[in-house]
Amino acid sequence: MINDILNERAIKDPDKIFITYKKQKISYARFNYMVNGLYNSLNIKACAYIGLQINDKLKLLIAIVALNRKKSIPVVYPNYPNIDEYVNTTKTPVSIKDFQVREQKNDLKSKYIYRENNTQIVMFTSGSSGAPKPCELTYSNFYESAKMWDKILGFEHSDVYLNHMPLTHVSGMCIFFRSLYYNFEMILDYFKIDSYIKHAQRVSLVSMVPAMIKRLQHNYPDMRSRGMKAVVIGGDDIDMTLLQTIKTKKIPGYISYGLTESCSGIAGAWIEDFSNNLVYNAHPGVAIGLSGKALTIVSPTIIKKYFNLDKPLNKKLITLDCIEVVEKNKFKFTKRLDDIIISGGENISLKYIKKHLLKYDDINSCDIEVMQHNRWGQAIHAILSVNKNIDKQKFYKRLKQALPNHMIPKKITMR
Repeated sequence: MINDILNERAIKDPDKIFITYKKQKISYARFNYMVNGLYNSLNIKACAYIGLQINDKLKLLIAIVALNRKKSIPVVYPNYPNIDEYVNTTKTPVSIKDFQVREQKNDLKSKYIYRENNTQIVMFTSGSSGAPKPCELTYSNFYESAKMWDKILGFEHSDVYLNHMPLTHVSGMCIFFRSLYYNFEMILDYFKIDSYIKHAQRVSLVSMVPAMIKRLQHNYPDMRSRGMKAVVIGGDDIDMTLLQTIKTKKIPGYISYGLTESCSGIAGAWIEDFSNNLVYNAHPGVAIGLSGKALTIVSPTIIKKYFNLDKPLNKKLITLDCIEVVEKNKFKFTKRLDDIIISGGENISLKYIKKHLLKYDDINSCDIEVMQHNRWGQAIHAILSVNKNIDKQKFYKRLKQALPNHMIPKKITMR
């Protein structure tokens, strides 16, 4: 069983700052009051799946904790134009999009207790065909992930973790639970150069994808504060040039490997340990192996199952990542075994993009190429055969109304 840690923190350390968000310093007690305000307004059944599409990061976290206390399961939808495809996958409509935050004191003696293997949150990863794959993450998944990262990073109560990752991704959500379980402050923000520079001197921990680091290089070359313990870098292939830059600047980078299905990183290595090859070390409690050439992961952080599928994964996942085992629990990533690329930290199915582009009446055929991009890493070049002249600007506008930004080809050639 897992106790409601927020309630415990509100009793033992009520005035300690838990979240900094939009110039607000929010203590454990105050965040607990915010959760309680929404909790008392919810009229829902226990064990129900509740769809959330909430843009405001603080409100999303309030909603998740309040629903968990109702013994319900939040399904966290991204704010994408093609949201219908996500809803069709789960058959769970969006029930909460926004609400007014109300603070209400509660009886702190009340106990909220959760079964470890119950689903806490449903989050999405990209399927090999591009169809969204909803993953059921348990209370134990987030707790075990936080414990695993504590062994790597050595959390302290005085730490300040800048969380500018999307909360609709497991990377951002896991930072929230790390800060809650290990009792340190989380700065909740959206990734912007100015915001990073503003927070940098206070921050001891931060997670980023390579595309973020590349943007920072030109505006804030040092990219670190005096007290920076670690910059966790994941979500994308990282090229050796960028690795060398991070190493030269003595940035305490930790290169992480993980998936939504593994509840964030399950392997990695410190930047100073890399030479000419990226060799990942399995995290404590994780065993890696091979199924053919594909990486298999055995870990307490592996999701319970995919939503709407009865078959549990039993803490073992066979991935679609081709690896080379260097020695026991050490491996090098070589390639994907499907058509997924990673652009700016986002997974994109080439098959899905091609299928979408062929829906337009004026397009006769479509070829997709993967190109290297200075900012995004990998990017899509769509080569379209069209039956009439198409205004490219108007076509891009149509795509923006139908697809999230990361799925829109960075280059389009029309013939």
